Amino acid sequence: MKRFLLFLLVAIPALGIAQTNFQKGYVVTNAKDTLHGYIDYREARKTPTSFLFKTESNSTPRTYTLKDCAACHINDRASYQRFLVDISQGSVDIYSISTQVDTTSKRDTVFLQVLQSGPNVNLYAYADRIKTRFYIQDHQEMNPTELIMQQYYKEGQSGTLITNLRYARRLSFLVEKYDKSSPAIERKLQTLRYKEDELIKMVTLINGQQKTKSKFEQSRWFAGLSMDMAKTKFRGKTSLADANSKISFSPMLSGGLDLFINPSIRKLAFRVELAFIKSKSEVTGSGGGNSFDQLNAIITPALLYHVYNADRFKVFVSGGLSLNYSKVSNLLNFKYEKELLSDDLKPVNVPMDMESFYFSFPVNVGVVLNKKIELLAGYNIPTAMTNYIYYSAERHRFRIGLNYLFGKH
Repeated sequence: MKRFLLFLLVAIPALGIAQTNFQKGYVVTNAKDTLHGYIDYREARKTPTSFLFKTESNSTPRTYTLKDCAACHINDRASYQRFLVDISQGSVDIYSISTQVDTTSKRDTVFLQVLQSGPNVNLYAYADRIKTRFYIQDHQEMNPTELIMQQYYKEGQSGTLITNLRYARRLSFLVEKYDKSSPAIERKLQTLRYKEDELIKMVTLINGQQKTKSKFEQSRWFAGLSMDMAKTKFRGKTSLADANSKISFSPMLSGGLDLFINPSIRKLAFRVELAFIKSKSEVTGSGGGNSFDQLNAIITPALLYHVYNADRFKVFVSGGLSLNYSKVSNLLNFKYEKELLSDDLKPVNVPMDMESFYFSFPVNVGVVLNKKIELLAGYNIPTAMTNYIYYSAERHRFRIGLNYLFGKH
């Protein structure tokens, strides 16, 4: 099973290398011609500098760059417009921030993603390797201007981080200009964070609009049943280090929540899973034996990435950190080594002390069929369930399971 999982982990990235995600949309050329067709829409941390476009689903695609394309729109998903703008260069990485305010900028032609448009102002975003920036365009102006947010440490107090709220003052001016001021809005401006969702809410107020709800759900629930296959291994200075462990087969009940980084693509998700397992361990060898029953409640936060992400068939890999809460019962030992104050080991007939909490590292691969059924296989890279110096006991787990995915897809 372990070799099979390792093979899949190595092989499945090849599925995503040539994968495309063409969605209906259009591009606007420099001649202001609107070409309808299909655009390759991919999840990325940076704002794209070009788009792959084809007029028909089976035609040969063509790349439209900043030199060829004035705008690009992917239906119900994203829209981009080309502008010549000033781009601030100051970092927001806490390890790069100093006591000096970085006011450097460069002027460049880029695509800005349209976040909100309305009768008074439009809101845009632009992301590169340095940071994400937001731009506002008053309809009485030709080009968008950056909503500036600067951070620096207070002189002589390196632990005090100062945030310059120039972006909030700019929005406050537009609130007054378009007669949208109220005590409630003024309070919001005083605590307004430089976050996409909060800025969109403020722009909708300036435009006198209601925020449009996305047709793509941010999250989904899942529940499932797996077959857990586990065995115990001893490591270190113990006669059980070379002992054989029986594989126990136990049902695993699980459920949880997926939060998608980009709900319209659903390629990358943060998954939180809660699982319950009751299993039995039996280890025997020439130097003795060990057995116990174990009830585990496992909470696992993980990242899940779809390496192949077609509409009706997906292939994913996930990895995370499991927090294991364990209750051990019926623990039996015979001819077992116990640590003494003299740092010697002496065979005694006493139960082994097992930790009630320990970590493990799960890796899963699987497929999603018809947006609802998830089939998976996984392996838990274990850590010690004991707190001894000379030896440790580990629980190795494999799983094969099925999850049902709830909600709209």
